[in-house]
Amino acid sequence: MSSPYLSQINVYPAKSVAGISMSSSWVEKQGLAFDRRFMIAQPDGQMVTARKHPQLVLVKSSLLSNGVVFSAPNMPSLTVLYSDLSMDEVETTVWHDQFVAYHTTDAANAWFSQILGKPATLIYCGEQSNRVRDKFGHNVSFADGYPVLVISQASLDELNRRSPETHSMDQFRTNLVVAGGAPFDEDSWKRIRIGEVEFEALKPCERCVLTTVDVEQGKLRKNLEPLKTLSQFRANEAGGVFFGQNLVARNEGMIQAGDVVEVLEYKDREVYADNSPQRFKLTCVEREEIARDFITYWLEPAPGITLPNYQPGQHLPIEIDDQGKKIARRYTLSSSPSRPGRLAISVKRLDGGVMSNWLSTHLQVGAQLEAQTPDGSFHLNTQSQSPLLLLSAGSGVTPMLSMLRYLADHQQIDDVVFYHQCRSVEDIPCLDEIEALQSQHSGLQVIICLTQAPNDWSGLKGRLSLSHIKQIPDLASRQVFVCGPDGFMTKAKNLMLKKGLPEANYHQEAFGAARGTPKPYKALTLTVNGQTFNGDNQSTLLEQAEDAGIAIANSCRAGLCGACRVQVKSGAVDQTDVPALQSAPQGSAFACCCIPVSDLDVSID
Repeated sequence: MSSPYLSQINVYPAKSVAGISMSSSWVEKQGLAFDRRFMIAQPDGQMVTARKHPQLVLVKSSLLSNGVVFSAPNMPSLTVLYSDLSMDEVETTVWHDQFVAYHTTDAANAWFSQILGKPATLIYCGEQSNRVRDKFGHNVSFADGYPVLVISQASLDELNRRSPETHSMDQFRTNLVVAGGAPFDEDSWKRIRIGEVEFEALKPCERCVLTTVDVEQGKLRKNLEPLKTLSQFRANEAGGVFFGQNLVARNEGMIQAGDVVEVLEYKDREVYADNSPQRFKLTCVEREEIARDFITYWLEPAPGITLPNYQPGQHLPIEIDDQGKKIARRYTLSSSPSRPGRLAISVKRLDGGVMSNWLSTHLQVGAQLEAQTPDGSFHLNTQSQSPLLLLSAGSGVTPMLSMLRYLADHQQIDDVVFYHQCRSVEDIPCLDEIEALQSQHSGLQVIICLTQAPNDWSGLKGRLSLSHIKQIPDLASRQVFVCGPDGFMTKAKNLMLKKGLPEANYHQEAFGAARGTPKPYKALTLTVNGQTFNGDNQSTLLEQAEDAGIAIANSCRAGLCGACRVQVKSGAVDQTDVPALQSAPQGSAFACCCIPVSDLDVSID
């Protein structure tokens, strides 16, 4: 294994904008020369970052001998000359550090205001920053907390090996990239020398939602990668996720790409539990067309490999390699755990659907894909004997097939209504199997509703309505499982609650391309620790509180660390299922990833 050496140097002239790769850099105690010397702020001096405004990563910069040039898509370039800076003092805050910075120019303020779509100002920390940090005894620029960050290329390679996506160093905004050595060697470095400079590692770098920003599109990834993967093998007991090491320079000097990294002193590595899901290869052994453009892929592991346990209704995370690009999706298992040895996913081919079309073309008998341990909170309670309603539309039938097969295998179809809505007769999935189960089990009632029914169709017609719901006997006494497009599920829930179904008996799973459909705007009254303000049902509680000038402690902004936990006193939120929920007290919500759905009153511990 080759000795470690400095392979890349990056500086970020303004906090949250894109970086510049340098062949060499002068290192000051406050950080690399030109690194995070500018910051976008609110007019009152509060910092603005890509955590909340991810479009900032699309802003690029170039260094001049007397200033900086900023550029952005569909915008004229902005030149900021040091000689033009007003240098009027402004009180500013970076996390908990309050200090004096300096205004730049009106043109810069107007330019960044246009980028953000709201008033903003560009501020400058000065030739020597006034922000002094007691933790290491000297000043630092607008960096989050420490002057320099180092990550090894081997560590990124290990992350990419585990992650369903391929990530770049740009996402982690590191100053120093080290090649050579093993993954996470940097965790063991206490003191290192690069070129003329000795660095000391003070603490691991805790990562936040900023790492999930797509640097090419300027948008947050909804799948929370790479944080989700990092949380499986780089998280501490409190849920903090760590990647890279924060450094301080003990002297000033020059570093250059290619410099050897000399380890002067080692330290004990941090220990993180590896809770990564099991990965295994699956081979397609059968393709079964269950309806028009709807294929079930039957999958088996290699000989001697035991498939993991799962519950009826859970997802199977799968990953394929499409011309060198990793693509990951989750498909609900349509197979039943009562039939061991095989797994099945049923996938409807969609126009423009990348994965569904790839599977239809490439996942022939004998082809392989990679899968992980099934998971998901939407599943049948296998101990329950309650009357059931399995209600689905379109591709949402897949978990219902798993549940129905499980119940049939265990002779538990005592009072089950299987209700499915689709377009036409050709779109009814597994019709022969469902009719056979109905003939074998007197406790099974099958209702098929077609939205484009032929003239001779004798069953239900049209989209879900109150008249359809009335066809379901004893609705209020059933456990109800619903899966389908968002609009279908919203209507189903409203209709059934009006008919007396207890909300605790209603279970739903968002499914397919309709996931995340925006909700109609609703004005709300929100209260945080006794402070009331006007809000809505469109953005997170944290974002709305910040806009109202109310501080809620936060760190990762991704539901991992739990720093933004609030207690819901009254009202309701749409809370994303995030890792921090697992250890949270009942009635908790996480401000960074919950959206109010009614007037809300919360308290902060």
